[in-house]
Amino acid sequence: MVPADGFLNLLKPPGMTSHDAVAWLRRRVGTAVGHAGTLDRAAAGVLVLCVGRARRFSRFAMEGDKAYIGEITFGVTTDTLDAEGRVLSHGDASALAEAQVARALATFEGEIEQVAPAYSAVHADGARHYELARQGRTPPRRTRKVRIMSARLLDFAPGRHARARIAVECTKGTYIRALAADIGAAVGCGAHLSFLVRTRAGDFEIADSATLEQTQDAIEERRLGELLRPLDAPLGALPAVTLARAQAERARCGGEVAAPSDCGGTAELVRIYDPAGAFIGLAAAQGAQLRPRIVVAE
Repeated sequence: MVPADGFLNLLKPPGMTSHDAVAWLRRRVGTAVGHAGTLDRAAAGVLVLCVGRARRFSRFAMEGDKAYIGEITFGVTTDTLDAEGRVLSHGDASALAEAQVARALATFEGEIEQVAPAYSAVHADGARHYELARQGRTPPRRTRKVRIMSARLLDFAPGRHARARIAVECTKGTYIRALAADIGAAVGCGAHLSFLVRTRAGDFEIADSATLEQTQDAIEERRLGELLRPLDAPLGALPAVTLARAQAERARCGGEVAAPSDCGGTAELVRIYDPAGAFIGLAAAQGAQLRPRIVVAE
């Protein structure tokens, strides 16, 4: 077993659920593991795993924008909106042109409302959507606002089941499966998401991700720490405050300390560090005081 704390940027392979990935790592490191946002079983790409004390900061890792490359297949719709589902309809997309897809895609840029897929992890009536769907029950149709900052058509292959490869940058909570189905409806022939790769989650890039094999090797060689990002990795958007030694010791025990003069008087969270640059945790800046909210014990 390898005790560790930090964020693992895992390159999840298709066919593995996010829960499977968490369980796989937990068995090998012998400590608690969570994740910072699910990735569909059929999808591949960046899955941020929170090891040990990193779980306390997982919500901050979830907040970042996401980037994907997906493949849309036209003329076929499924109940899950992706290639794993039951086929609902077959159509002929031979008349579909690249320009039509590009125009339709552009209309989804900006703030839009999405309906969560029936097969998704969204909670409703005390259960997740996919649990209700598997029971033959229709989940409630609830919309959510998301923002698509960029949606680009990378290439297009015409045919009866035409295919388009797209690149999307969006806010958290965006369903690319739903986007693919909506684009299919917009061009009039239906569609589903036939493949998906998440290339970025917040500051975690696919170029820096580790495969299962690389992670396994690092664990066996007792160098997992080389793959883990530090506990403050997803907190870069928060102001940083360095405390004097006595203040740092008090803050580590959860005690309030006087805020440095350059801290300001806002009630927002700030990152706090000791004089040596070691991360202590998060504190709320309230007037002249810093009140620790999440503290990393030594």
